[in-house]
Amino acid sequence: MLLFTSNPATIATIWRKLGVKIDDKTLIYRNVQLGRGGRDPIVIGKRCVLTGCTILGHDASTNQQLGLRRSIIAPVVIGDDCFIGHGAIVLMGVTVGNGSIVGAGAVVTKNVPPGSVVAGNPARVVGSVADLVARRKLLAQSHPEFFPDSTLPT
Repeated sequence: MLLFTSNPATIATIWRKLGVKIDDKTLIYRNVQLGRGGRDPIVIGKRCVLTGCTILGHDASTNQQLGLRRSIIAPVVIGDDCFIGHGAIVLMGVTVGNGSIVGAGAVVTKNVPPGSVVAGNPARVVGSVADLVARRKLLAQSHPEFFPDSTLPT
């Protein structure tokens, strides 16, 4: 889908009008792909940020072998307060638990537990969001120049 705006709140509104279930205060950047132009069964929670990722609620890879004309379809659910990084792919049937982070380039084939950070191909849990936040606070103290608009304590 070609979008002519770069405002992530506006883009979320456009996806909603196309039928994607997207809750309040979620931001979707222009380079996000939602399966079949938003016709896949995708539900996105509150206060999420999706950046340059692909969310697929269908799979046609075995159609020929199974004698199917249409893709297999299974819902994708992105919980509240999630971040999906650039280049990540979330495949059909996956639930990303509340408060989770999917790292850039991750290929998510299985459910993500709430509060987890996943990365890799296939994606695996590499830590918790709480641990990542604690490490970032330490980084802010040692390198405040990395956080130019931060109000984090140093």
